[in-house]
Amino acid sequence: MMNKWMVIAFSLILMGTPMVFAESSNTGIIYWDKEIVSINSFADIYVKDNDMNKKEYPNFADKFTITVWSDTSPAGLEILVVETGVYSGIFKGSVYVADSGDPTKNRLISAPGDILYAKYVDSTLPHGGTTEIVSGAVVKISGKNMDDVLNSIDPMMRHMTSAQNEVPAWVKTNAGWWADGTISESEFLSGIEFLITNDIIVVPSTAVSSESSDDGVPAWVKTNAGWWADGTITDGEFVNGIQHMIKIGLISVSATSQTPQMTSEAPKSTDTELAALEAELEKCSEIKVSYKRIDCEKPIKKAITLYKHKANAERFEIGPITYYWFGIGSEGNEFVISPTGQAILSIRMLAENTSSEITAMHCTSPSICSYDIWDGSKAFKYSGMDFTSGEIVLNPGDTREFNILFGPNIGYGGTKFEYDSSKTYYFRINEDFGSANILLELE
Repeated sequence: MMNKWMVIAFSLILMGTPMVFAESSNTGIIYWDKEIVSINSFADIYVKDNDMNKKEYPNFADKFTITVWSDTSPAGLEILVVETGVYSGIFKGSVYVADSGDPTKNRLISAPGDILYAKYVDSTLPHGGTTEIVSGAVVKISGKNMDDVLNSIDPMMRHMTSAQNEVPAWVKTNAGWWADGTISESEFLSGIEFLITNDIIVVPSTAVSSESSDDGVPAWVKTNAGWWADGTITDGEFVNGIQHMIKIGLISVSATSQTPQMTSEAPKSTDTELAALEAELEKCSEIKVSYKRIDCEKPIKKAITLYKHKANAERFEIGPITYYWFGIGSEGNEFVISPTGQAILSIRMLAENTSSEITAMHCTSPSICSYDIWDGSKAFKYSGMDFTSGEIVLNPGDTREFNILFGPNIGYGGTKFEYDSSKTYYFRINEDFGSANILLELE
C-alpha cells in the first residue's frame, strides 16, 4: 500500500511547469534564447525542425549551419547548430556578441542598440521548396528600456518559443542505476545538473521554502527515480518532482554552475584566504531578494571552487585549458563494482581557460568525444556526461566542472566499461588543442 508521504509527494509534484517537446512540422522555426542580449556575452540560438533530424546515422546528433549578423556586422558569420539530443529535432548554437576585436568563427562584432539577426534556410519543404526564416534580438543599451527597439523588429522575426527540450535517454538511465544502487547519489545528480543547465528543470526564483528539512532525502525521491526509469511515471511528473524538491530545499543548487547537491552542512575552513571567501559568501545569505542573493554568491562560489582546486588538485596544462583533478576517491571521482559485476567509473574535473581566446571542449556522443578510458589496448566510451549540446565553451579566465561516467553500454557508438586488475588504465584527453593520458589508480 502506498504510504501517506508518497501520496502527498505526488500531489505536490503535479504543480510544476510542463515540458516542451519537439513537434512534427513541415516548416522549421529559429529563435534567440533571449530577445535582449548583453554586450560581450554569449547568446544561444535554437532551430526547431524535425525534418532536419535525418536519422541517416541513428546513433549521432545531426548538425548544420545557420547565418547570424548584426547592424554593425552585416556580412555576418556562419555558425554550427548541433542537435540537443539524438532524435530531438531541436538544434542549438552559440555566438559571442562582442563590442571589439577581430571576428572569428563565433564572435559577432556589435554595438549597444544593434539588432541581431539569425537566419535558417529550411530546404526540407514538400515538393523540394525552400524558405528563409529569420529571428531578431537586440543588444542591450545599459540603463535603457529596450521595448521601443524590440517593437521596431518585424513581428514575424520575434519567435517567442521556449528553449526547453526533452530529457535525454542517458539521464533516465542514470536515474534507474541510482534507484537500484548501481551508481552513487553524486553521479545521479550530474544528470539533474544537465536538466537544470538546459532549462528542462526551472530553478525557482523565490527563496527556499520553510518546508526544508534536516532529516535527509526521503525514500520516495529514489523510488520516483526508479519509477521514472521503468516508465511508471512520465518525464513531466519526474521533472516536476525534482522542481518541488529544489523549491523546498531537499536539493540545493549552486549559482555558479547550477550543480545540485543534497542538503548538508559544510564545515568552516581554517585556511585564511579560503575563510575570507567563505565569510563573504555567508554575507550574501543575508540578502532577502533571491536574484540579488544569487548575483552576490555567483562570483564568490566560483572563486572558492577555483581556489580549492588550485590549492589541492593535480593540474594538467593542455594548450589553452588547465585541467584540475583530485583523483579517484574524491567527491565525484569513484570506482566501484556493482552487485551485478558491472565496473562503474566516474570522473569529475575542473577546466580553466587560461588563454586570451574563447575555447571549446568537445564531446558530442560516445563515439565522437575527446575523452575516454584507455587500458593499453582498448578504448572505453562514456555512459553519461554533462557537455551541453556536445561542447563546453569557456571564455578567457572562465572555469567549469564537468562529469563523465563510464559503465554499461548505452548505445550511440558506446562501449561497456570492463575492469581487469592486471591492466593499467588512463583517462585520455584528445582535444584539437592538445592531448594527455592521465593515470588512473583503480583498485
